[in-house]
Amino acid sequence: MKPLILDSALGTELENRGEYLPSFKTSIWSAYSLIHNPEVIKQIHIDNIEAGADVITTSNYQATPELLKREPTAPAYEDLAKRSLELCKEAVIKTGSDTKIAGCYPPIHVTFRPDLSSKEKTLRKFYETLGSIYNNEVDVIICETMASIYEGTIAASTAKKYSDIVWLSWTTRGNKLNRLPSTELLDLAIEEGLKLDIDCQLVNCVHADTASLAIDKLTKEKTFGIYANSSIYKKNKLEGFVSDSDEWHYHNHQPIKPDQYKDFVVQWIEKGASVVGGCCRTTTEHIKEIKKIVDNL
Repeated sequence: MKPLILDSALGTELENRGEYLPSFKTSIWSAYSLIHNPEVIKQIHIDNIEAGADVITTSNYQATPELLKREPTAPAYEDLAKRSLELCKEAVIKTGSDTKIAGCYPPIHVTFRPDLSSKEKTLRKFYETLGSIYNNEVDVIICETMASIYEGTIAASTAKKYSDIVWLSWTTRGNKLNRLPSTELLDLAIEEGLKLDIDCQLVNCVHADTASLAIDKLTKEKTFGIYANSSIYKKNKLEGFVSDSDEWHYHNHQPIKPDQYKDFVVQWIEKGASVVGGCCRTTTEHIKEIKKIVDNL
């Protein structure tokens, strides 16, 4: 069976289209466009579908109860999740396609900062609420950029109540291919995912070459996937200690172009990846390149 193609980065596409995109560390980031210009997000979904994506993801990644506190006048996260779902549905209808919709379960707080995550009761309530919105409305729930076993397993176990298909995607700490930002081993995280009988475990928001090195860990899972950043680890950049994990995550990297990214995708598919796509710095041009690869299988 040919691998499924997951869509490209949302933030990069918003930035390329001239949208206001403040730092994800201090703002609501892509959720700003979800609030103020949802039509551009729908167009990004449409462009991804036309580029060849088999699955598009709801755009509520940064619309969480914790992050929306940064914008006191912002709509509730429940309303933004519903809006993001409707935008996906409208894009599928507009294109007349059979594209699948993935409902996003994001980290509740800043990406790569599992130390800021909420208590279990709060976290479960957040994912239960999203699940009730996605129930019978999405084809898969994807738990994205999970930076700790704690948050990843709570997200995935909750998602299983609301979707027949659940994907669990981990992220690693910078160029440390076997460490989550929590410092826990990726091996252990994947083992915990296996206990939950997740349909697919993935890695995302890592350098493309780092993702390739993580494949041996992922192949413990019967079905695995990768949607990496359009970047590679750059060894000759300044090495050294970086104080917070989100900065560490992007330390020592070099952007790569779509035709370079596709070479890594070929590696992932050859190793057995069932899902491939793009995370930060990827665009619909990356999806077009991936589509060419998949069509030629």
